[in-house]
Amino acid sequence: MPVHMCHTVADVIGGRIYLFGLLPTYPESYGILVFDTETQTWEGPMTVQVIQQIRDGCLVVMAGKMYMRNFQNCYVYDPKESKWETDEVLSSEEWENACVVNDVLYFYSWPVKELRVCGPEHKCLGVVEGLDDFLAEMRRVDRFWGVTMSNYAGKLVLFFRIQEIIGEICCV
Repeated sequence: MPVHMCHTVADVIGGRIYLFGLLPTYPESYGILVFDTETQTWEGPMTVQVIQQIRDGCLVVMAGKMYMRNFQNCYVYDPKESKWETDEVLSSEEWENACVVNDVLYFYSWPVKELRVCGPEHKCLGVVEGLDDFLAEMRRVDRFWGVTMSNYAGKLVLFFRIQEIIGEICCV
């Protein structure tokens, strides 16, 4: 790696690893390093002045673009055009620990306590249907701490943390 970075998040687009984080050698600026897995070479850093620290679990790749969420907005980076934009629809929601399956973004919305969904050509956010009973049970358990999601073989897997030990594994 050509420069030191901290508070990093990473994802892969087309065989290239994009690493986003704080560049301590530059005055409080964030940047992107790119590692080409084919040529085994690094590119960058490219400094990014408009974005502050990305929230944990708030970097995903959807339709060949990187979506990043900080505490105010959602930003989209198009690596083909080396261009940044603000995504108004995804900026309207506080999302974290998101996951993309088949170019569809899934995240748990804490304010409305629903599993939300958003496609790459989104105009609005939707709600994942069929989880009413499961999510009601999770809300009923007063010690419900959070959800993490993962893409496993093209399926969305939800991991919930509950404060008490109940000795069960629940599958949806």
